[in-house]
Amino acid sequence: MAQRYQEAGYDFLAVTDHFRAEYGFPLTDTRPLRTAGFTTLLGAELHAPRAEAGPKWHIVAVGLPLGFAPPEPSESGPELARRARAAGAFIGMAHPAASLLTTADAESLDAAHAVEVYNALAEREHRGDSWHLTDVLLDRGHRLNAYAADDAYFPPQDPPGCVAWVQVRAPNPSTRKRSCRP
Repeated sequence: MAQRYQEAGYDFLAVTDHFRAEYGFPLTDTRPLRTAGFTTLLGAELHAPRAEAGPKWHIVAVGLPLGFAPPEPSESGPELARRARAAGAFIGMAHPAASLLTTADAESLDAAHAVEVYNALAEREHRGDSWHLTDVLLDRGHRLNAYAADDAYFPPQDPPGCVAWVQVRAPNPSTRKRSCRP
């Protein structure tokens, strides 16, 4: 996966596997895939139960330390996001339209830095666009960034990858990077 994005001209990549019990709470160590012109960021898609329209929270945490503890059974989505942020992670509301995130849910996620405004995988179900929620939150005074993601798994029926990217503003134009969260 990293090679595919590197060959497509991406400068960095965050692999955010589902951090759930049935997968052994993986936090994929992608550090060995780093090169002089390509870096990887450690992260995971965190999940916690919730009571609103969707069955569980979907929270992207990029920059998690290896050894981040799995969620406690009673830990809510907002509590899990706060713990991940306190551990140094950048917190994103993952594919809000696809996971049926309500405005009330989004407002309770006070540790979030950003909203995933587009998700290429969710687009196949016509739920990839989440700008509406972002607009509502911004209108209510929440200061959030926006990002897009491929959410790539690469089976034949899914999008081909390298559709979405994150643009980073850096002090020196030669350090500007683009990447996606597969």
